[in-house]
Amino acid sequence: MKFSESLSYFFSKLSGRQKALLNDSNVFCMAPWLQLHAQTNGLVAPCCMSAVHDNNEIGDLRKNSDLQAAWNSSNMKQLRLNMLQGKKSSICNHCYDYEKVGKFSERMQYNRDFRRYFPRVTATLKDGSLKEMSVPLIDLRFSNKCNYKCRICDSAFSSIWYEEEQKIGRPRRPPTFDTEKEIRMAGDEKKFWESYERMLPQVERLHFAGGEPLVMDEHYRVLDYLISIGKTDVTLSYNTNFSALRYKKYNIIDLWNKFKKVDVWASLDGMGEQGDYQRKGQHWHKIEENIRTVHRECPKVLFGVNVTVSIFNVLHVPEFYRYMVDNKFVEPDRMNLYLLFDPDYFNITNLTSSIKEKALRQFEDFERNYLSTLSNSENIKNHVKAVVAFMMSENGSKQKEFRHWVSSVDTLREENFVSVFPELAEMIA
Repeated sequence: MKFSESLSYFFSKLSGRQKALLNDSNVFCMAPWLQLHAQTNGLVAPCCMSAVHDNNEIGDLRKNSDLQAAWNSSNMKQLRLNMLQGKKSSICNHCYDYEKVGKFSERMQYNRDFRRYFPRVTATLKDGSLKEMSVPLIDLRFSNKCNYKCRICDSAFSSIWYEEEQKIGRPRRPPTFDTEKEIRMAGDEKKFWESYERMLPQVERLHFAGGEPLVMDEHYRVLDYLISIGKTDVTLSYNTNFSALRYKKYNIIDLWNKFKKVDVWASLDGMGEQGDYQRKGQHWHKIEENIRTVHRECPKVLFGVNVTVSIFNVLHVPEFYRYMVDNKFVEPDRMNLYLLFDPDYFNITNLTSSIKEKALRQFEDFERNYLSTLSNSENIKNHVKAVVAFMMSENGSKQKEFRHWVSSVDTLREENFVSVFPELAEMIA
């Protein structure tokens, strides 16, 4: 019997098959049965880790702004079938890359945290479609509107990067909509909002990112709508630079206090001058003030920190983690390290051998003398292991590009990399 002829046979021994998919498979992920994610350029995927390229997206809101149309698109159906048959899909390459270096990937996290939805998998039709049209998790980037221009970012995710890209001749990644400063996710706004609002009464978790969601009108439109229909039992989840707790007439804390659960992940790559250099627009004292304010005025918020590890901050990760934990800004298990893959000239494989050795010693000391003293440090230990494995996985060849783009932006912004990071001076030499 061929796979495509009978999914009921495929799941005839459910408990064993469920375990094999959720625990043992190296390709299966619950996300395509649970979530829709849309990037700032309108491309739709199952999750934010998706490596969208070469027409592997499951939808395009620029072409068809009905969000629900992506749920059973041809690419989404094939993705589900690939996962059930144990076949890899290019859209999942980032998770595969993480798992190669021993990191607990987003794929693994979805399988761990959302296994209660497995009956959706058993209900998959033979063509890979689902009759159930409710989508429990929705993750949208309404636009690239942002108040930062981080060194590792570009105008695809930050509107205020646009002018600098034009001046230094750096192309947008991906090179779509190059003539647009502010990229909007949907081509037909009216059609999109009609389809989106149809889905909101059944949604269980909404994730917001950007750009910067806390300075987006659309984000507040959604919260106002949820409050108006009495849908406040939804979980709100964020990736935010955490710079703004007030926007126009809104105080985000007042709004968050109306909802059952709020899960905030602040994107912070460092503190003080070094952090502010990396994330142009950040003022570290304001970040600390905002963290204290939320802890005091909105204790229901689950606060965490996501650090993107690059050449700029790899030597400072241990110190930054200790500072955040010791000052009780974050719990030890609520700080994640993400590997920067793109732009490749900023990733840590390009470090010189001497800097890599220094980083290795620091991480070894960090684990031996600090993490070993914490009772709930398994998450960060796994992340550190992945950082080290990736750093040592190859000798990167992009040092020339690193020097070029650092120097180009330094000149434009009247900044000096070496004065801020003297310990990395040999990267510029």
